[in-house]
Amino acid sequence: MDPIAAAIANQDDEATRHASVPRGLRTVVVVGAGGNIGSHVVPHLARMPEIERLVLIDPDRYEEKNLRSQDIHTRDVGQSKVRVQARRARAIRRDLHVVTHACAVESIPLGGLRCDVIVACLDSRSARQSVNQMAWRLGIPWIDAGVTGGSELLARVNTYSPAFEAPCLECAWSNDDYRLLEVKHACETERKVASTNAPAALGGLAASLAALECARLLTGDISGSLAGRQILLDARHHTHFVTSFRRNPRCRFDHHVWPIAPSPHSAKQLRLRDVSTMCEFTGEDLAISLEGERFAMRARCPCGWAASPDDPRVVGLVRRFAESPLTCPQCGKPVVFGGWDLCERIHLKHLSNVAARRTLASLGFVPRDVFSVTAGGCRRWFEL
Repeated sequence: MDPIAAAIANQDDEATRHASVPRGLRTVVVVGAGGNIGSHVVPHLARMPEIERLVLIDPDRYEEKNLRSQDIHTRDVGQSKVRVQARRARAIRRDLHVVTHACAVESIPLGGLRCDVIVACLDSRSARQSVNQMAWRLGIPWIDAGVTGGSELLARVNTYSPAFEAPCLECAWSNDDYRLLEVKHACETERKVASTNAPAALGGLAASLAALECARLLTGDISGSLAGRQILLDARHHTHFVTSFRRNPRCRFDHHVWPIAPSPHSAKQLRLRDVSTMCEFTGEDLAISLEGERFAMRARCPCGWAASPDDPRVVGLVRRFAESPLTCPQCGKPVVFGGWDLCERIHLKHLSNVAARRTLASLGFVPRDVFSVTAGGCRRWFEL
C-alpha cells in the first residue's frame, strides 16, 4: 500500500464520519449549468421535490449563436448564464434555494462542491477531469452528460460512485485522451473548447437522462442506477447501448477519497505555527499543501530586485496574484514567478518566526478550501 493510501486507511473515525454526515438541505451541483445540456437540465431538477438547493456553475454569458442550441430566449442574450438559469429555477419553485457561481469549476474551493450529487454538463475535457477528481476527493457521486452533434447525434450519460476500487472518468482514458486535454496558455483569458454543434433537442435528450439518473441517486434506487456504467443513445439510428466500466489498475488518478475533518479555526484565525497543534502532529517535517495549487516562496525580477523571504506580499498561493499582480518596486514591471520560486507545499521548518506567524488567509486560503497536513508517514485533511 502506498503512503497516502496508508494514511487514509489510518484516519480516525471522527474525520470519516464528517465526510458522510448529512449537510442540511438536499443539494445538487450543476457544472456547466447554462449550456446545450445544462440549460435543459436545470428546469428538470428544479421540479424535483427531492432537491431543496441547487448550486449552478458556469463562467459564460449567452450569445446570439446560443439561441439555436440552448433552451433560452432572445432576452437572455448578453446575460450571465447562471443568473438566467437561477431566475428560471426560482420561477418554477419559489421555495428552492439557488446559489450561483459565474466562474470555472476549478476556481471554486473543494468544500464549495459539497452536495448530494454533482451533474456535469461540460464540453471541456479538462473541466470534466477536474470535476472527476473533486468529486472523488469528497466522495460524492457525479453524473457526466455529453453529446456529439454533426452527423452522429449521440447523447450519453455516465455515472460515477467514488471508491478506491470503482472506475473513474480517467480509467477509460488512453494516452491520446490526455494529449487532447485543452491547454490554457498564459496569454489567453480563457480556455478554448471546440463546439459540439449539437442541436437543442439532443441536449434536451441528454439532460432528461441525466435528470432521471440524478433522481435515482437521490432516492437511493441503486438497482436502477448507472453507477460504473454508461448509456449511449444513437438518435440517428434509434438504438442505445449500455456499457460497464472496470477500475483500471494503471489509471493515472489515485482514486483516493479523502476523510476530511472540519478545521476548528477559520483561515483568518489559523496561523501556520498552530497547524501542528491542531492536527496533533509532532516532528520537524510538517508541511501544508492545497491540491492543484502552488506556493510562491520568493520573488525576483530580472532588473535585480529580490524580495525578502518574510515579505508578506510574496509568500503565499500563486492564485493570489491572478487578480492583484505583484509589481517590482524598482522597475515597475509585473513579477513573474517560476522555477525554484515555486513549490507544492510549505515546510514549516524552513520558515522564519515572522513567516510562521502568518495566517492561512494572508497566504491566499479562502473559506471552504480543503488543505492537507503531512508529517512523516501521516496525512490529514481539513476544510476551512
